[in-house]
Amino acid sequence: MRDIQMLGTTTVMTYIDWIPALSSTGLLAVVVWLCRNLISNRLTRSVEYEFNQKIERLRADLRAKENEIETLRSGALSALASRQIAVDKRRLEAVDQLWTATMALNPARAISNWLSVLNFESAAKAAENDPNVRRLFEMFGSNFDPNSLNAVEAQKARPFVSPMAWATYSALLTVSVHAIMRWQVLKGGLGKDDFANTESINKLLKTVLPRQEAYIDKYGPEGYHYLLEEIEKKLLSELQSMLSGTSADKENVERAAEIVKLSNVLLSQAGSAQQDAARDSKSAARPTNP
Repeated sequence: MRDIQMLGTTTVMTYIDWIPALSSTGLLAVVVWLCRNLISNRLTRSVEYEFNQKIERLRADLRAKENEIETLRSGALSALASRQIAVDKRRLEAVDQLWTATMALNPARAISNWLSVLNFESAAKAAENDPNVRRLFEMFGSNFDPNSLNAVEAQKARPFVSPMAWATYSALLTVSVHAIMRWQVLKGGLGKDDFANTESINKLLKTVLPRQEAYIDKYGPEGYHYLLEEIEKKLLSELQSMLSGTSADKENVERAAEIVKLSNVLLSQAGSAQQDAARDSKSAARPTNP
């Protein structure tokens, strides 16, 4: 019994000895757990704070960039709008310039009109042999101003009108110049040669007015005058299409380039021919020495 009591006493004493150790270990574990949680919370809050700061700075940068982009976009759109307004205004002025240049050809078309009722070869033969006939023809064109054929003002409009509008005007100018050349031949008594490349003019007119090809082949220079009104209507229609914003197709652009090419060659030849005609006219008017 004593042994049992001693054993029990020893066991109780052993447990009593463990209590401080267990208490210290438990307390240490609690302290460690509390410190770990505290450090973890502090670290979490610190990281979260820094993250939020960075997010806020990023948002501020994004807002600044958005404002900058919006400013640039507004400025670009404003500049683009201003430029488009200026281009549209210039295009309207160009249409007015080109149409004014077209109307300036009316005196030349008047000469073309009265030439259309004549047989050119017969009239040229009569003018070559009779000074009175030459004076009569000169009177017919007395109101004509050669400066009306000056296309310099019209050239200013060229960058702002459609290729076909410019090409059609060029064709109108070419046919008008041809009429003036014939008039100069008649009033100068230079014979039946009108110094024009009829084949090239025919090609030009067929390109401008494809549906009149048979008519051009049949009547040639004698029928040019009767095509002027149709060419003018085509020009007016082209200008209206241009103002309405209708774009030219590839075929029209290529055809316009061909028309302008032919017109430039013919007008250049006409300029040289006029100089030759002027020299011939002066030579004919100079009295011969007995």
